[in-house]
Amino acid sequence: MLMLILMFSGRKRVRAVSLDSKIFHWMCRLCMLLCILESLSFWVDGKQSLYARPFNIFINVVLYLLDTLFAYLWVCYVDYKLFEDTDRIRKYYVKWAIPAFAACFMSLINLFTPVFFGVTSENVYYRTPHYLVAYAVTYAYLTFGAIMVLRFRKRVEKYLFMPMVLFLVPVFLGSLIQFFHYGLALVWVSSAIGLTSLYVSLQNEESYLDSLTTLYNRSYLFHYMDYLAKQAEKGHKCTGIMLDINEFKYINDTFGHAEGDAVLQATGKLLLRAVNQQGIVARYGGDEFVILLIDATDLTIQAIQRDIQAGLDLFNASSGLSFQISMSIGLTQLRSLDVDGFFRAMDQNMYEKKRLFYEQKKQDDSCPAHRYLSEEGQASPDIGLGVRHS
Repeated sequence: MLMLILMFSGRKRVRAVSLDSKIFHWMCRLCMLLCILESLSFWVDGKQSLYARPFNIFINVVLYLLDTLFAYLWVCYVDYKLFEDTDRIRKYYVKWAIPAFAACFMSLINLFTPVFFGVTSENVYYRTPHYLVAYAVTYAYLTFGAIMVLRFRKRVEKYLFMPMVLFLVPVFLGSLIQFFHYGLALVWVSSAIGLTSLYVSLQNEESYLDSLTTLYNRSYLFHYMDYLAKQAEKGHKCTGIMLDINEFKYINDTFGHAEGDAVLQATGKLLLRAVNQQGIVARYGGDEFVILLIDATDLTIQAIQRDIQAGLDLFNASSGLSFQISMSIGLTQLRSLDVDGFFRAMDQNMYEKKRLFYEQKKQDDSCPAHRYLSEEGQASPDIGLGVRHS
């Protein structure tokens, strides 16, 4: 029932067309099918009829096959969720599928002779010592997926709502109980619970992450501000940095929105890299971003600004684009519980820097961006992260 609910709700989601969503829903389908097959295997076990024993063997072979496939899909799901690279999956997962192929081949042999399990002439299922191989392969894939998340989630320059504990603990507990106490059918019930927990975290991800930059969005930003205000009330130093991309309208109108989106994505990555785990980065709206820090020293804040500038310099030197990007930055401290005033102060400080940026631009009459802005009557303020001329 849980899997039916997840699949039905997934049909109405636009993101179901992405590869990670497709894999997730195939995992749900497999889990539902395995719940049914496992129930049938317990029901048919010990039945005395002409076709009961062949049916018992067939069902258990399919169970072992799909069990391995489910674990393998889990690894593919995690990898794509982290890297969003189909070429990477093609490169690695044909090779890494070898254990799954071996386990599936051994499962198919069970149609003719006992390998992982056997069925007596009285149609009673029993496990052979080799069934440990199937368990080992499945556990290896599940554990490998968890290790990948722990190892790479900080390096992929995106926020991910993937609490491995919520998915893996029910799966491991259910399978271990069934491992030691055969007769309790808990593996796929616990897997359904794990997938449901994962689905809830995916909903949080869609609610709180910006789809373009994979940074936190405005909704999460204001949600986090409640926590920040409580920290300020306790005496913690809370710092806000607002950043705005200079001449972003010029980039969009001159080079196209696809190029503008690429700039936003690159900016999001370099901001996330500069802040690292010292605070949060959110896309406030349009080409504006906000960094929130708790108990950051002046040296830390200066280091973050230097790293942002270094990231901009690297992007401008290596992008090969006909324009360069720079940012205006406004910084302020949360000194009271006035959150609205906190954002206004960041905004005003940022626009003061932007005003200085455009004043300097006016000194260069040959600058195409300046001519464009003059014609359009634009005069946005910036946060001084170094001036770059188009």
